[in-house]
Amino acid sequence: MIKAKLGDRLDPVLYRISFSAQRIGLRPNSLTFIGTGINGVAAWALAAGTWGWGAALIILAGFFDVFDGAMARNCREQTAFGSFLDSVLDRYSDLSLLVGLLIFYAREGSVVHLILGGVALMGTAVVPYARARAETWMPRCNVGILERPERILLLFLGAAVPPIMPIILGILAIFTNVTVIQRVFYTRRYLEKNGMAGKEETNRQKS
Repeated sequence: MIKAKLGDRLDPVLYRISFSAQRIGLRPNSLTFIGTGINGVAAWALAAGTWGWGAALIILAGFFDVFDGAMARNCREQTAFGSFLDSVLDRYSDLSLLVGLLIFYAREGSVVHLILGGVALMGTAVVPYARARAETWMPRCNVGILERPERILLLFLGAAVPPIMPIILGILAIFTNVTVIQRVFYTRRYLEKNGMAGKEETNRQKS
């Protein structure tokens, strides 16, 4: 929802920064790796219980996540591989933050929080997978209440205000999986509408 509303509105702000970054040798893929690295440090901060640092690093990593795409568009360096790499590293970023929280709660011995975090991690992993599989048959499947920007924002809020993190984990545990269900039903309706629901799949996906 956040991404749909904002779209590329930040591009004009990032336009000049893009060319400055390009002049010092940075490229969109470089920014993607930097953002992933920052999220890794944020995950370590969450695991260590230094959540203020974690919140600040999540925001900084979010800037790079927006900046790499804007730079690719503004500097005309959009590539299929760049898009693929960005998607793969986004998964590492998302899951590393939740792993950091699981480590923290494991050290605290909080079974309930571990269960919530584990369910949230599963939902977070399956949301983009459901989209990727659906888009082998349809142009777009970006429906759902909790897409990536909303998930990152929630984790930032939880890290910035630690007492609400258990609530955040509960929200993530429920609504990431609700998003998966929304995508499943959306895909089913699309396939039925286009007469594809009963067709046998001949090209099985391999991991």
